[in-house]
Amino acid sequence: MGRHEILDYFEHRRDGAWVCTKPFTLTTRRESIPIRPGMRFDYGMRVGGLDLAEYLEQLGSQFGS
Repeated sequence: MGRHEILDYFEHRRDGAWVCTKPFTLTTRRESIPIRPGMRFDYGMRVGGLDLAEYLEQLGSQFGS
């Protein structure tokens, strides 16, 4: 999967949060974390050492969200 394809698993909300829309496994250097639909990620919330909302925002600005 290309880096930007993670965007297919999340919806960007008007309040800035990202919400998972279908099951996804986030694999970082530290671990693999199952992400379930409905899980919400706000800025500053770290998952596996990664600020997921910030990462998705960066990808969204490069590839469209």
